Amino acid sequence: MAKQTKPLTNTEIDRAKTTNGKDVKLRDGNGLILLVKVNGSKLWRFIYKRPFTKKENTLSIGRYPETSLSEARAKRDEYRVLLAQNIDPQIHRQRQEESKQAEINNTFEAVAVQWFEYRKTRANFSENYQKDVTRLLNRVLLPAFGTLPITQITAPMALKAFKPLQEKGTLETLKRAIQKMNEIMTYALHREIIPHNPLINLSKEFDNPKVEHMKTIKPEDLPEFMYALTNAQIHLQTRYLILWQMLTMTRPNEAAMARYADIDEKTRIWTIYINKGIKESDKGREHKITLSRQAIALLREIKKLSGKGEYLFPSIKNPQMHVNTQTANAAIKRMGFKGKLVAHGLRSIASTYLNEQGHNPELIEVALSHINQDRIRMAYNRADYIKQRFDILQAWGDFVEQSAQGALPQYHLKVVNV
Repeated sequence: MAKQTKPLTNTEIDRAKTTNGKDVKLRDGNGLILLVKVNGSKLWRFIYKRPFTKKENTLSIGRYPETSLSEARAKRDEYRVLLAQNIDPQIHRQRQEESKQAEINNTFEAVAVQWFEYRKTRANFSENYQKDVTRLLNRVLLPAFGTLPITQITAPMALKAFKPLQEKGTLETLKRAIQKMNEIMTYALHREIIPHNPLINLSKEFDNPKVEHMKTIKPEDLPEFMYALTNAQIHLQTRYLILWQMLTMTRPNEAAMARYADIDEKTRIWTIYINKGIKESDKGREHKITLSRQAIALLREIKKLSGKGEYLFPSIKNPQMHVNTQTANAAIKRMGFKGKLVAHGLRSIASTYLNEQGHNPELIEVALSHINQDRIRMAYNRADYIKQRFDILQAWGDFVEQSAQGALPQYHLKVVNV
């Protein structure tokens, strides 16, 4: 019959000493020993045979009294359960430590940076969009979650962090924050950093932002706006900027960032790039704008102010940069149109007028860069396509000029018999 090992007691452990200047091993049974060192240290060890190879191995458990007798026994029993499943306790512990270290390293901020670098190259983020996402991360997401291991982020935690945004009524920011948060969590999920995304249905807990259309005015109200623009106490460059955006039917940022190098005066075509990236190769989607007689005349006046620089509308503080993209909006507010019209709404005036005049709706959408031009070219002869584009922008230019002169032409809605 195998000899039974008598379990240790706390009194024995406390009194244990080395003999003859040599280390002493006290056995508790089932592989657990206490190694009493000559220097007075008392160390718990677990001796076992590795699964399959059956080679003996020793595993450190802790130091007495920091690790008590009962704690050492509990750890020994845990290891014995693993051995019964042919799992090496040492390898199991190493994997746990590696997993814990990975959790510490994979903070939300670290994963968010990885996601951002990945997405901006794959999705061809424009420079402005990159700045927008960076602001959202720095203002909302990183202060709330940045230092946390991404594996520890829970839905209740996110609800608490996002609740102030709903209470302040900033629902659009809230919507974008949850969307980006989920994109980062999904990125982590696909790379096995987290086992699942606990925030997948988070948006259902909050109110949806109300869709508000851009403030605009009717075409018949354009003379009033043109009168205000002519007499407004604003910089001449700002007046030209608003006119340029209006005549070209472009977005405020596109007009503000206009470059002389992109304008061909001979063909009367201005080429811009939608969703342009930071890299030189990331030009984005090409969009061509035909220039009316009024736009060309305005361009000549603009040249008198800034013709020697890169941009049509250079910044006053730094001429090497373009004017702020919100300049037109700020001016329109000062002109007395706050709550009535925004710069982006100038495009709606053009769209309404041209559609009511019976121009081709698809080509109007192309002029507004809502539809990829390549799709339209498949349905139209190139020469005819360009001619119609010129006709549309010229019709709009004529209307703007007549409105500026106070001679609003009589135009009628196109009547369709049904």
